[in-house]
Amino acid sequence: MQPYKLDFITKLLAELSKIKVFKWPLFISYRPNSFAIKGYHTREILKLVKPGDILVRSFNNYLDNYTIPGTFTQVGFYLSEVNEQHLKKFANIEQHDFKLSRQMIIHSIGGKVILEDLIDFCRCDALAVMRFPRQIKLLQEIPTALIDYFNDPTASSKLTKTIIEEPSVKKNWLAKFKRNKDRESEDISTEENDEIKYDANSIALAKAENNIVQHLKNGKIVEFEKIFKILYRLAIKELNTIREHNFGIEPFYTTSSTDLVYFITKSICWNYAIIPETDKVLFKNRSVILPDAFVDGDLEEVWKKV
Repeated sequence: MQPYKLDFITKLLAELSKIKVFKWPLFISYRPNSFAIKGYHTREILKLVKPGDILVRSFNNYLDNYTIPGTFTQVGFYLSEVNEQHLKKFANIEQHDFKLSRQMIIHSIGGKVILEDLIDFCRCDALAVMRFPRQIKLLQEIPTALIDYFNDPTASSKLTKTIIEEPSVKKNWLAKFKRNKDRESEDISTEENDEIKYDANSIALAKAENNIVQHLKNGKIVEFEKIFKILYRLAIKELNTIREHNFGIEPFYTTSSTDLVYFITKSICWNYAIIPETDKVLFKNRSVILPDAFVDGDLEEVWKKV
């Protein structure tokens, strides 16, 4: 995920996302707790949803709806079970504030990647559950930007979680991991080769993604169940990585959730017409992926209410 500047516009949009306006009679509510998706809808979704599904949602009458064209405003990727061992193994996270369960979804709010229980994510006014086919076969041509990334992820992707040596320390030197621009850096002890291992892990995941692409280009059918294991690792890793990548997408606060899901599924989502396009977002033409792209593409619609 790319870091997002906490400038005036970003802060304003964050506040607009909490305000709901009722046109008649005119009434404004801040952080309302009533939604059109009810408990029985959520129970239906719990029975249908599978790991790797993409959930797209929106809220009625919220002011931030006017900043994103289309029906939906946010996107999440369903992981199913996430536990402490997964966080430690795939993201090196030992302490966190997540309430883990067997039905977790990963998504981004304001550029911050979070884990949330599926039941909580369903607290909205419109929702669609979209699914990749269980067997993936080649349908589209892969974008050049992704080909370049899979060939050399270090050329088009920059990890901003870096180790900085303190010149005043000679032994047991300290390292700073820059989490993001709105959090203070924290000095922690580390080994000299930690950065190499971290980069090697990213490169290994990119290689696994490239293998998926090459199988598809060679006319082979790839089982989604096998692909999901890679997508899961990519998703968990994003909880502890601030990443600048160049896939033809302009980083923008209100589309940070689509950036995340696109990055997780980039080895196959292009095959279903989910690619960056130029759209007018907040009065400006931007190269983005809108939430509606995951619904209007070629994925299977499992459940939908708008």
